[in-house]
Amino acid sequence: MDKVFIWLSMSDMPVKKLYDLALSYQNLEDLWNTTRYNAHIMQFLDGNEFQELMTIRTSGKLDKMLEKLQNSKIKYITINSPDYPEKLKNIDIPPFLLYYIGNISLLNSRCFGIVGSRVCTRYGKEQTERFAEAISKAGMTIVSGLAEGIDGHAHQGVMKIKGKAIGVLAGGLDNIYPAINVQLARDIVQNDGLILSEKAPDVFPKKYTFVQRNRIIAGLSDGILVTEAGKDSGALYTVNFALDMGKDIFALPGNCNSSASEGTNHLIKQFYSCCVTRPEEIIETMSKNYQNCDKTASKQAKFDVKFTLKPEELMILEFVSTEDKHFDEILEKTNLDAKKLIGLLTTMEIRGLIKKLPSNYYGVKN
Repeated sequence: MDKVFIWLSMSDMPVKKLYDLALSYQNLEDLWNTTRYNAHIMQFLDGNEFQELMTIRTSGKLDKMLEKLQNSKIKYITINSPDYPEKLKNIDIPPFLLYYIGNISLLNSRCFGIVGSRVCTRYGKEQTERFAEAISKAGMTIVSGLAEGIDGHAHQGVMKIKGKAIGVLAGGLDNIYPAINVQLARDIVQNDGLILSEKAPDVFPKKYTFVQRNRIIAGLSDGILVTEAGKDSGALYTVNFALDMGKDIFALPGNCNSSASEGTNHLIKQFYSCCVTRPEEIIETMSKNYQNCDKTASKQAKFDVKFTLKPEELMILEFVSTEDKHFDEILEKTNLDAKKLIGLLTTMEIRGLIKKLPSNYYGVKN
């Protein structure tokens, strides 16, 4: 079973496709033994995607990966492992497998996520480190994406007090992005922390894998703080995932004249009860929730997803809303190049905005 999970993790395909494909088999060995592109596979993958999986399996790439993992500091757990956290099993698309370096027991600790924009202000940096340090001191494991900007400063705040941190990567563990955070990743592990990814170690991050990664951050975290985010920040995807999962959401107000705080300020306008200005407010709320196993009422609402949509995405949604459209029709309508359109459609599918249908058609999610 493990070899099937590793095989799938080596693909560049969106995890939702792989999840739906694997879920369609009662026995994963049947998927492993499939060698021809058949009607069943056609429901989930196009011919090129199926060929990608076959190439990974037959070219020796998989054998090399299995050998590497036997002699590497990189370990893994699968969804069937005893250390796999229940809170990840309960999300819509749980990772089949997680590669990791460090203290795997942290997956089952009290976790709190801190996220925000890659490009941050001095205010965002200082407040992120301030909140991360205080929340870590209170005994929580800080989870973030180990990206540039707010994510990195969240981890740096934890490292100041040698607290516990989990860095969730969008690519494989051999391809930490950005490279400037390689040392930060080492510091996290050396301080008994954890870095992990659902992608095989040699997989490079792609635009859509950052969105996929955000659902893991939301799933692991009992609450999420957005310290600074612009109106199109990927951190707001994490908020959407967390709200769907019934997690506590907090936001730090920013300068009303600063574009860097448009996302957080809009979030506060939608859910005023999420506004915080002191770490103690978060610590008190989370402590009550741990004791009472209750959740606050505000998190049940769905964050307005159109808030993060680009004009091209809105055009696509409107175009496919009346009837399913072929990829070529969408390409002609949007006047985008094919590579960019594929990226947009993939991201929209991951976010649950559209669905991919057989024969390269797309429609709205029911």
